[in-house]
Amino acid sequence: MRKTPKILAALAIAALSVMVVATPAFSADENKPTVRHPSYTLLGKNPPPVDSPLNPNFILSQESKISEGSLWHGNYISERLVGLDVADATGDGKNELVYATPHNVYFARMAGDVLEQLATFEIPKSHRALSVDFFDVNNDGRHEIIISCQLAGGGPSAYVLAYSSGQRSLQVLGSHIPWYARVYGDARNKRLAVQKGSAMPKMAYGGDVYQATFVDGTLVSGAKIPLPFGVGVYNFNVGSLGPTQQQIVATVTFPEEHLRLYAGGTRDDFVAQASAEYCGTVNYINLGGAKEEGRDVVYIPSRIVFADIDNDGANEVIVAKNRQSGVAFMRNLRAFDGGVIEAMKFNNLSLLAFFSSANLLPGPPVDYVLADLDNNGTKDLVAAVVIEPGSGMMNAGRSVIVSYGNLYSKPATDPNTSTASK
Repeated sequence: MRKTPKILAALAIAALSVMVVATPAFSADENKPTVRHPSYTLLGKNPPPVDSPLNPNFILSQESKISEGSLWHGNYISERLVGLDVADATGDGKNELVYATPHNVYFARMAGDVLEQLATFEIPKSHRALSVDFFDVNNDGRHEIIISCQLAGGGPSAYVLAYSSGQRSLQVLGSHIPWYARVYGDARNKRLAVQKGSAMPKMAYGGDVYQATFVDGTLVSGAKIPLPFGVGVYNFNVGSLGPTQQQIVATVTFPEEHLRLYAGGTRDDFVAQASAEYCGTVNYINLGGAKEEGRDVVYIPSRIVFADIDNDGANEVIVAKNRQSGVAFMRNLRAFDGGVIEAMKFNNLSLLAFFSSANLLPGPPVDYVLADLDNNGTKDLVAAVVIEPGSGMMNAGRSVIVSYGNLYSKPATDPNTSTASK
């Protein structure tokens, strides 16, 4: 007997129902992270380091040596953070922390579990800070502070500050320096990059990106840094990646915000890409100095970090993966409702995200470094998180600094396992 269309429809619905029951839906009550290596859901948060029996190039757990460890956060800050950095600014062998908002710079250090503020610096009202870095400008072991700003009418203006222990204040070594400035490189080879602002109304940068030195209170440009076309001073990092320590140029450019790796300074040197949106922030350069809502802007990405997060002797690339909210198609009006920090390994052919902060942070991480914040001898992943970006003079925003400690744990070894036969 021929089945009627109604009977066929009923059978199809029944089949779909069986499929739904057979595959349980994800539930937040299961307390599983939303962003993890696929092996996490099978092996748990701290599984043993096991190679696949099929092929040593397939790893069952890329997270065998990394866990989130302890999570510390400071007091909430009633301003929008634009950046932070950690380094030794006093020459005593211990690290300090500098963090900046659009109009203030704060210098602090950890005292137990409390962030002790040592000094502040107010940025002139005609300036808006874009980034902050530590950099040893005179190679004396004491790191100075580089503040990069945009003037209200457009154009760059940088400051160089040094902490005075005797006066417990930040002293100005250089001011109104007409460059955008950013520190780049990995922990073993930090350098300073500068670039001019553009005189064109629809462009943020003018000319090439150069290495720079600090001479007589100003930044002096040196050798040109070879970069792919269209990459500005805030959109790249250069350093060694992967087991072969290959020199790589990593870029994130607006508006695509994909992470791209190059083996050299041209687009023809492209080697790998991670196609999700990375390093998105609400920090921006105004084009033409316009200040009204709906302004034409170029967004500045969060920092691209080259660092060895798992102590295997090779750097990983560390970036933020921030989740946009609101209307995605409105290019110049955007917001984020959270984010995670990812570390990716590079195998000289492709990128693999092998570590991610498990819980979605309450806002986008806008800057982060891998450094010993609490001076206990181990590296911490320190991040500036913007919870509310602010909406003008009446609301300057809300932020918090978080630190993931004890990230690295040595893989467990099975005494009954011998490597002699391998």
